[in-house]
Amino acid sequence: MKQKPPKLLRVGVLMGGPSAEHKISLNTGQNVIDNLDKKKYLSVAIKISKTSKWFLNGKPTSQPDALKGHDIIFNALHGAFGEDGKIQGILEHNGLKYTGSSIAGSAIAMDKFHSREIFKLAGFNTPKTMKLKRGENYVARLNFFINKIVKLPVVVKPCSNGSSVGVQIIDDPAKLEKAIVAAFKLDKDVLVEEFIKGRELTCGVLENFNSQPVAALPVTEIIPVKNHRFFNYDAKYKTGHSNEITPAPIDEALSKKAQDIAVRAHQVLGCRGYSRTDMILKNGNGTIYVLETNTLPGLTKNSLLPKAAQTAGLTFGRLLDKILDSSLT
Repeated sequence: MKQKPPKLLRVGVLMGGPSAEHKISLNTGQNVIDNLDKKKYLSVAIKISKTSKWFLNGKPTSQPDALKGHDIIFNALHGAFGEDGKIQGILEHNGLKYTGSSIAGSAIAMDKFHSREIFKLAGFNTPKTMKLKRGENYVARLNFFINKIVKLPVVVKPCSNGSSVGVQIIDDPAKLEKAIVAAFKLDKDVLVEEFIKGRELTCGVLENFNSQPVAALPVTEIIPVKNHRFFNYDAKYKTGHSNEITPAPIDEALSKKAQDIAVRAHQVLGCRGYSRTDMILKNGNGTIYVLETNTLPGLTKNSLLPKAAQTAGLTFGRLLDKILDSSLT
């Protein structure tokens, strides 16, 4: 008697969304679909337009119908709505399993100010940071912060955005207000933070890898080129605009320290499955400053997490297996 082929796991790959990272999310989602093992999974594309319309395999549909009948949702959304707890709430309301962090872990990590407060409690070094709210009179506080607490240059960024969208380094006080206004167009809260001069490091973590509940991948150093002062949107996504070196050319003790920070950041924020923590190794004294943790790091062909996983001996297909396995258990 002929054996029935094993039942494929139906994976809804959720991508797009209303955030500024819509295009990157589509790239992540397509890369996931292209690399999911066809012998194990039946992948289904679920796209959300920038105006929040839902599509299933390219056809317009309702949100409930788009989410119906999947064994698990692979969350390939980035930024607002996808990474801040909102879609996680919808998926849980529908009784669906999904990849990545839960509602609370997502919401806390997405709010860079809130997550920094937790990082400080955990004993991490973080840049001195001030939060501005849209509509408040912040001029006196800002002047005090700039003149007495930090000194220029400072970094201006939206509180809850990813892919370095809206981030600017400001040296000239005359340009500060313009940068803040631009950031307020992206978020109701804006951070002004101390600029830490140093080397940019990032470290991904995976759950249930290398016989550990949470294991760090090799550390990557990011060196922006073509006159980028930091790892901004263009440096991230334009080929040849940054050099990414994995493992990072730092000594073993520093590498281990960065890996330990990435694991602990994942744990103290309550992340799940996988994450990636961005850090600065300060010039001169070797202090590591934690900037933020990404709960849904990019999985495009240019993304950092898949490259680090490859260095650790994991093909992209196996990385996807690990992510799905950690969310199914």
